[in-house]
Amino acid sequence: MEERHVDIAGKRIKLMTGGDPAAPPLLYLHSAGGETLWLPFHDGLAAQFHLHAPAHPGFDSSGGLDQIDSIEDLAFHYLDFIDAMGWREVSVVGLSMGGWIGAELACRWPERVRRLVLVDAAGLHVDGAPMQPLWDHTRDHEHMRRLIFADPTSMMAELLIPPFDDAPEQLLELGMKAAEAAARVAWNPYFENPKLRGRLHRIKSPTLVLWGELDRLIPLAHGRAYAELIPGARLEVLPGCGHMPIFEATEAFCRAVTEFCK
Repeated sequence: MEERHVDIAGKRIKLMTGGDPAAPPLLYLHSAGGETLWLPFHDGLAAQFHLHAPAHPGFDSSGGLDQIDSIEDLAFHYLDFIDAMGWREVSVVGLSMGGWIGAELACRWPERVRRLVLVDAAGLHVDGAPMQPLWDHTRDHEHMRRLIFADPTSMMAELLIPPFDDAPEQLLELGMKAAEAAARVAWNPYFENPKLRGRLHRIKSPTLVLWGELDRLIPLAHGRAYAELIPGARLEVLPGCGHMPIFEATEAFCRAVTEFCK
């Protein structure tokens, strides 16, 4: 794994890369939680691809948040990123907010997205199955674990979201930065773009919609909606998994992405 900073249209962006440079490139767009440290699921993807995992503007040590006011700004940012990497097209995997960005990117520039994987993606309004408010509970880490993990008492859940009073200061700082950056594009309306539903038909790339069966934050109904609205999309449900398949079903997540994108 290599970590460096790159200039993307005047923004200093943290970028992690891993895998064989001769392998097909894969762009991973992280969630609003900001999984911007190299983790086992990154290794799993880098085993088959030349993985690129940038931190969005304002997350971690990435700058440029002053240039971001909307989800469209982030879509244009990643078009600039693709250009800067010299790719004609690239496969894109996005989790939660990252999936929303990937969908917006593929709607606007379908020819630049080779294959698209949306993992428990935000972005849509679904009647009767609203996304739950996560930021109302920033100090209630027990409630956050219940929303995000199928088993909120698991060692993994408590490691990633420890009790607020026991959380390391660095973890809280990164969390506050992530919340501030995400709020600029997702506060009102809450993690959705009312126009996105009517644009998803423009996506031309083969699309896999990957969803945790027990996602309490963004219910499975959102995954079904994405699969119905994107031409030819396929929905794959991960049993016994919540909002974060990268942690709760790492092997199944990496296998699904690899089989689909290879």
